[in-house]
Amino acid sequence: MTTTLPLLLASASPRRRQLLSLLGLPYTMGVSPIDEEAVQERYNGPITGLAQWLAEHKALGTLTLAEADNHLVITADTTVLLYGEALGKPRDKAHARELLLALRGCWHHVVTGVAVSRSSDGKPEIYSASCATPVLMRPYSEEEIAAYIATGDPLDKAGAYGIQHPEFQLTERINGCYLNVVGLP
Repeated sequence: MTTTLPLLLASASPRRRQLLSLLGLPYTMGVSPIDEEAVQERYNGPITGLAQWLAEHKALGTLTLAEADNHLVITADTTVLLYGEALGKPRDKAHARELLLALRGCWHHVVTGVAVSRSSDGKPEIYSASCATPVLMRPYSEEEIAAYIATGDPLDKAGAYGIQHPEFQLTERINGCYLNVVGLP
């Protein structure tokens, strides 16, 4: 007899919730209790592995929560890589402007790491992977940057942009998985 575990999406990202809902899968919500900045500071591997490593650590943290018992837990993290450096979420509007200026007219990579985990006999079982998508930003204007920042949309996104924004199409081209850039490949 096969038992299906209910899903727990441990993510504060509204985009990940939306993507999972589009699949028609029932799930409950949670948030990993880890201090993401502290965990990221301990990372010393290749920058391309950061998102997957963070997704795994979010999984480990989530599995300690009572709500994760008897659930299949999904965690994820997205990083924007430009010239070998990870661009995080902007601290404020001025930082969002800096990030958007740095990305303007440039190729960069969006890497999303995903971990699917559960507790089995009190031990964590974690399966993880990552996906990298090259993205080319178009040469948008200062006025477009200001208008986009005024929407508030960039403030909760790695690299200060959302490819799915209905009005501000800042990208010129992507080579790969669009949904990876949104946040869940």
